[in-house]
Amino acid sequence: MSGKPWDKKGLYDTFEEADEVRQLYLDVSEEVQAKVRRTAEGKFLVKTRINPDFESKEKKKSGKNSRRNKKDSGRRMYDASASF
Repeated sequence: MSGKPWDKKGLYDTFEEADEVRQLYLDVSEEVQAKVRRTAEGKFLVKTRINPDFESKEKKKSGKNSRRNKKDSGRRMYDASASF
């Protein structure tokens, strides 16, 4: 499962503290996602990210096809004048 990465925003001793911070991030904007994760040490980590649904979906062209097209654009498949 892949997606946009989450940013770590803070580490808290209790879930209640972490949940308050999470709610603050969610109240700021609908474009932000926030969650609380428990660590192995028993602390609580708040993570946030921009909601992928709100981001513009611009795809960068690789340029590979345009290089191929430029290389082949000057040539002809069959040159009739060269046969006789």
